[in-house]
Amino acid sequence: MSTFAELPDDALVRHCQERLPDDARAFEALVTRYREQVYATAYRMMGNAPEAEDLTQEVFIKVYRSIKRFRGEAAFSTWLYRITVNTCLDSLDKRQRRPQRVDSDFIESEETGLPRIGQPGEMSPEQAVLRRELIECIRETMMALQARERLLLTLRDVQGLEYQKIADILNIGMSALKMRIHRARLAFRQIFARICEEFLSST
Repeated sequence: MSTFAELPDDALVRHCQERLPDDARAFEALVTRYREQVYATAYRMMGNAPEAEDLTQEVFIKVYRSIKRFRGEAAFSTWLYRITVNTCLDSLDKRQRRPQRVDSDFIESEETGLPRIGQPGEMSPEQAVLRRELIECIRETMMALQARERLLLTLRDVQGLEYQKIADILNIGMSALKMRIHRARLAFRQIFARICEEFLSST
């Protein structure tokens, strides 16, 4: 007999709808499967670990409370991302869409399209300094973007979601999505050039 961890999303959802709150094993399997992805999205949107952790918990509380009303019109992962996105945007609205504190390792793993200097352990001291400066420049640039621009770059360029998946999450058409992502990338490059002018001139 398959364990809950081996079951597909739709089977876990059905089990939740039939058995919660008496049997939470299927729900716990969904949390285990998606917690890291939810946290990563919240972390890159909010800019710091404590708030991302709080929002991750909030997202799964919302899922727990509403999963019996989930009708499967979209994939569970799409529905979950939609809840995550809306929860982050609601939180940003409450503080005018700006992070209160940004962790030093924020967006260190992002695929930004910018030149790679190397990884720790394989760099000279000078390269290590340049890498830290680049990370700081990228972080400041991402936080200077509008929240929805940062969201689009997080979903597409950082997490690598397919365009159709993002369109489903945001409930918009493909043409509109591609235009918004294009504009977000332009905004990123423009802000990066302004904020990081000193870095660019030194490389």
